[in-house]
Amino acid sequence: MNILKLITKIALLVIFVITLSSSTNFAAAQTDANNRKTYLPLVQNNPHGFNTESKFIGIYMEQYWTDAAVSTYMPIADSLTGKKHSVSGWFINIQNIAFTARQTDNRTNNFYRQLEALWKYGYISFVNLASAFEASSWDVTDNCPIPFSSYQVAHGDCDNAIIKMADLYHQWVSLGGGRRAFLAPLQEMNGVNADGRAWTPYGGDPGNFKLAYQRIQNIFTQMGVAGDQVWWVFAPNGWSKAGHEFEYYYPGDSVTDAVAFSSYNFGYCWVAMPWPYWVNSDVIYAPYINRINAMAPYKPIIIGQTGTTAEYSYTGEFNVSAKNTWLQSNYQYLSTQPQVLGMLYYDFNSASYECDWSITNGTTFMPGYQAGAGYSAFQYLNWQTMQSIVP
Repeated sequence: MNILKLITKIALLVIFVITLSSSTNFAAAQTDANNRKTYLPLVQNNPHGFNTESKFIGIYMEQYWTDAAVSTYMPIADSLTGKKHSVSGWFINIQNIAFTARQTDNRTNNFYRQLEALWKYGYISFVNLASAFEASSWDVTDNCPIPFSSYQVAHGDCDNAIIKMADLYHQWVSLGGGRRAFLAPLQEMNGVNADGRAWTPYGGDPGNFKLAYQRIQNIFTQMGVAGDQVWWVFAPNGWSKAGHEFEYYYPGDSVTDAVAFSSYNFGYCWVAMPWPYWVNSDVIYAPYINRINAMAPYKPIIIGQTGTTAEYSYTGEFNVSAKNTWLQSNYQYLSTQPQVLGMLYYDFNSASYECDWSITNGTTFMPGYQAGAGYSAFQYLNWQTMQSIVP
């Protein structure tokens, strides 16, 4: 063996060893039963991608946010954790009357008013932009059909409403002071039932979703909203029917500032039938965090919606202790994930049509939520800190 070949082999061996010992994030291609390639991360913890030790706590509450509502209800959530929440999540339909000429006063505009009310008290909005299913006193067909599909948004049927929304947002951020919000267009777009029915009117259509997402973003840009005045969020559901994994819907790194996903512990709530079971982070968080790590390693991950029921058996038992334990252990898990920027708990009591996720209804679940949010990684991130982490 000549010296040149020996040196070459040694060099290749060194490169191979370095590659194996490094934590660079790779993805392994596998083929499923339908001959589609899926990608699984080989290395976790993402040391070379987005990484933050500081994480926010956020919450959804069943409120329409006025000054009075913010000053009354957000302190209730803060008192449960012993820390101020950084982010407040809420929903608004693109067909909302706010995005028409009917609401002429920004002080009572359903979009502008809620952004400003939360901001004044130190909370950053995480706004889910969705579609109404039917007309109501707040949702009208003036500037956008009810309901709308991703195709309709992508082809301009809702442009007038989006232009109005972008103008309102531009007016709001123009007040200065660092105003900024997370905007998540058409959340849970990949939610599709086993029978093929989408959960949302705009769901189940990856190609047109990506076009619709980008159209909304382009209109905001045209209306003067700069890239550093908004965080754009891709917010799918974690679980999906085969063929609707969130990777198919991802609009790309260049138009995404953060990736959020929804994932819940339904337990034995009737919604989970006929497959009820109690689940934890290894089922409802870890697989999706790992896949996002492979898909978008340089983007922060936000648990965009999460919650747990207290139903812990087939007999309808409400196990308070189990819910408290779940809150503590799952927040602990998320506090250790370097790519996770924060999480929003869905504090809704929807027992009449879904599950009871609530934690601020009395003090029953105070110990678990307080212990979970008590981990040092969870901090109050004001807008300056948030912008330094997610520029």
